[in-house]
Amino acid sequence: MSDVPGESKRHPEWVAYEPDLVPPFSLMGGEGITVLEEWFRWAEEWSMLLRFYGRIAAESRVLEIGCGLGRVAFPLRYVLSQDGGYTGFDIVRSKIEFLQRNFQPAHPNFRFHWSDVRNTYYNPEGRLRAADYRFPVTDESVDIVFAASVFTHMLPENAAHYFRETARVLRPGGRCVFSFFLLDNYRPGLQRPSGFARDIFNFAYEYAGHGDDFAIVEPQNPEQMTAYRLGLIERLAADAGLRLALPPAPGMWSGSFSSWIGSQDTVVLTTGGA
Repeated sequence: MSDVPGESKRHPEWVAYEPDLVPPFSLMGGEGITVLEEWFRWAEEWSMLLRFYGRIAAESRVLEIGCGLGRVAFPLRYVLSQDGGYTGFDIVRSKIEFLQRNFQPAHPNFRFHWSDVRNTYYNPEGRLRAADYRFPVTDESVDIVFAASVFTHMLPENAAHYFRETARVLRPGGRCVFSFFLLDNYRPGLQRPSGFARDIFNFAYEYAGHGDDFAIVEPQNPEQMTAYRLGLIERLAADAGLRLALPPAPGMWSGSFSSWIGSQDTVVLTTGGA
């Protein structure tokens, strides 16, 4: 018996959700997933964000930074036609191997790349510095770049490079949909909802001379969890040739809002145009 949620490797053609594409719980645990609902909730949340903020269309060319186990790629296979395409990369090799073995053969317009980039939390032995990594797509070749809880584990100098790479690969007028923990919305001592009430979301430490523009949770492992002030994001974006397309959409995490859009704060950038 396979440990893939949803039964065995053999299933009838009418099973629309393709259980072979859902990772086994042994892999999901590496992303902190303990119940299957968490997999689908995050997937559908980001499918919605990309429709509303990214303006995704059936023929869009999409790049995901930090695709993990394909949680967001999973619903996007219903959105993107054969005239569209998706490229995802991640720094954890086992996740990409699963996707290349299971997802990519079933949906050839979805491609997944392993990027051996160093990260103090997810890939401490990585061969490449994040500041040297080149995204695995050509110049001005994608309509949407998105990152779901990736900059929440990145230092500003690395985020600056990823912003520049994003600007390089986006077509004119393209959009980025990125999630952050915005320090503008963080209130130390305020009761935060559900899982965000834990100490791992207490951004108590400044880092490397960034003052109150950037904060971390664990000084010994700075990329475990990070938070940015919007002003720093805007400066990094401007240096890369990007700008805010609209005001950030608040997330649930901070407990500062009575209504919110997603779990984290959503920042939408563009290269220009509408």
